[in-house]
Amino acid sequence: MLKKVIATGLAFVTIMGSSTAVLAKDNGNGDGNGNRKDDGKVEIHLTFNDLKTAEWAIRYIASLASMRVFEGYEDGTFKPQNTVSRIEAITAAVRLMGLRSQAESSAKMSTHLNFKDANQIPAWAVGYVAVALENDLFSENDDSVQPQKEGDRLWATTLLVKALKLDAQAKAKMNTALPFKDAKQIPAGSVGYVAVAIEKGLVDGFEDNTFRPNQPVTRAQLAALLDRTGGQLPDQGNNTLTGTVKSVVNGNGKKCC
Repeated sequence: MLKKVIATGLAFVTIMGSSTAVLAKDNGNGDGNGNRKDDGKVEIHLTFNDLKTAEWAIRYIASLASMRVFEGYEDGTFKPQNTVSRIEAITAAVRLMGLRSQAESSAKMSTHLNFKDANQIPAWAVGYVAVALENDLFSENDDSVQPQKEGDRLWATTLLVKALKLDAQAKAKMNTALPFKDAKQIPAGSVGYVAVAIEKGLVDGFEDNTFRPNQPVTRAQLAALLDRTGGQLPDQGNNTLTGTVKSVVNGNGKKCC
């Protein structure tokens, strides 16, 4: 289970001016990605060279990348302002739930999918879609995945509420009066999912009190949503990551989500 809990003193994340994250994880042994310290912690060094435009999200990006839930690119970038496709978001959600090994197993990767656009799903992602379907990350009437379509904020929020297994709570809150100025843009059948997301602290909107449901999700925004969700997933194992932000670079990046 790739659950992330913020707890002072157990571990730390330091973000320096070079956008290098140093994550100390108490797992008892060093590995190929870090160095063993005398106190039994392992420092994992994550370096992205393009985070100046999303400094508000660095703590989330560092946490997720260290757990291999949502990673950067081979050229050393994270591309925080790039939009996220649906298949990328589904893959990250499944990994956050601790189901990566299952999704990448030969059995799941050879699954016959009944979606209309099954032939458009990349071969590497078939297992992730199969596991997502088994874990109710799709709605009953979803007949296509639309893997390359940009995931918008409402769709991503709904996906992560489903990952938390909170469908029943969402359906019970469909008549909630949402606090956003653009609440009327949110379909009635989705109101409960947004209400639960607010209640659980997954989303808080933008500084102008809008939710912008149809706006494509950026990689930085998805990192924030994933990280907040991961801290509330049921414990499924001992692969927990505990930590707190020790220091963060100052900049003009605006907080959102």
